[in-house]
Amino acid sequence: MYLKKYLLGVCIMLSTIVGAFAQEEGLISSIDDFSIDKVAFNPNGIKILAFDNTLTLEFRNEVSNLRYEVINKKGDLLLVKEGVSAKKSLLNISKLKKGTYYVRVFSDEVKDFLKFDKT
Repeated sequence: MYLKKYLLGVCIMLSTIVGAFAQEEGLISSIDDFSIDKVAFNPNGIKILAFDNTLTLEFRNEVSNLRYEVINKKGDLLLVKEGVSAKKSLLNISKLKKGTYYVRVFSDEVKDFLKFDKT
């Protein structure tokens, strides 16, 4: 019985040490590492990041007359936002269940169809 407790303690200590080393060396991302700044622009000049209940879209250049359509895998239109001009836009996706979705982006400058996962 004591041997099992001892081995469990040793395993916990080792995993803590390995985890701390991996994070210091940049092998494990922390919550602070998830930023739209770390995401690259796609060929159409759009960055996309879905985190918690927010979908962030950033454009390389300011765009006008934006229209967003969030669509599920079945093709159902779930969310529409339109009539804005921006370089960065946040969409509230809190009412969406976990899963894979698509956002269709229309503007005077860009048109794109992007995939994202809500976790």
